[in-house]
Amino acid sequence: MAEHNTPQFQVGHTFTDHPFQEGDGAMLELFRNDLPNMLYVGLGNITADEQAVLGQTDAQLGVITSDNGGCLVVASFGDLAFEMQLNSAAIPEDYFTLTEEKALSVSMIAVDSATNLLVAVREFTLPEVLSRQFIEVVKAQRELGNVDAVNMENMQLINSLTAEALQEKMEFHPLQSVIAAPTCGCGHHHHHDHSH
Repeated sequence: MAEHNTPQFQVGHTFTDHPFQEGDGAMLELFRNDLPNMLYVGLGNITADEQAVLGQTDAQLGVITSDNGGCLVVASFGDLAFEMQLNSAAIPEDYFTLTEEKALSVSMIAVDSATNLLVAVREFTLPEVLSRQFIEVVKAQRELGNVDAVNMENMQLINSLTAEALQEKMEFHPLQSVIAAPTCGCGHHHHHDHSH
């Protein structure tokens, strides 16, 4: 097995190897063994407001799948929403390892596609029902075996949904932010004691 190094993403760093060379949007990559589960978000010329929304507001993920492996995902942060297709057949065999965790974790990075600067880096835990959905659809996609076959299922799914049906079927799940414990230099542990 090749050693895969996980890059450390930090706000303010330049990130040129992002999937938004062709335009803005979002991309979800799950079950790569050389990277954490990644949600990439790309926007050009991100404003301070947008950066705050991407970096701090509650995140939600909605998924619609078809029986044959089509998968449409919407990630929303405050009033920003990104629609994307999941195509896990794109991951080469050597780099793909399905993990059947009850709660998948996903790292999100938001990049300003105009400057290649990282504007937000967050960690989320997916609820169990959503994790299950992803695991099942990824299995179906890997069985289809190639990118084009999965793209076709994705297109069929998208074409079968009107905007109304999309909103009806898309069930949004809140993502749990994984926040590193705040460290302060006073050496005290801040436990709030409510027993009086």
